[in-house]
Amino acid sequence: MAADDEKDSALTSLEDDTVKLVAYSIVSLKRGKERILDGGQASVIVTDSMSGKTFTSWVLAKYMQQKVDDPDRAGNKIRRGDSKLLPKEELKYLRVYYVVSKRWPREPLEFEEDQVAVLREIGNKLG
Repeated sequence: MAADDEKDSALTSLEDDTVKLVAYSIVSLKRGKERILDGGQASVIVTDSMSGKTFTSWVLAKYMQQKVDDPDRAGNKIRRGDSKLLPKEELKYLRVYYVVSKRWPREPLEFEEDQVAVLREIGNKLG
């Protein structure tokens, strides 16, 4: 079981300094209405170290703030968090499933190399 725990941890841990490709789905577990939310599946690049709770909160906030076309008002958009699209009583049933699909080491910042080159050039002209 310890190997499974380590494997699960590697698939869900966001607490490191690598660049992570994370696939996620937002689901509602309301009894009788279990579903993946419309527009609730995506992949994102995560460059910061963060906890799973922080990632989940960020994904839900991002989803709720997105605007979608409102069929009742031509040309107008409403937020997904509007009770018209997602009733407030359903919010407590929302969950985020995610998996780290791939990790890469962070590339060095190029501006530091550029600064060193400029400083060398200045030093050569002064000396």
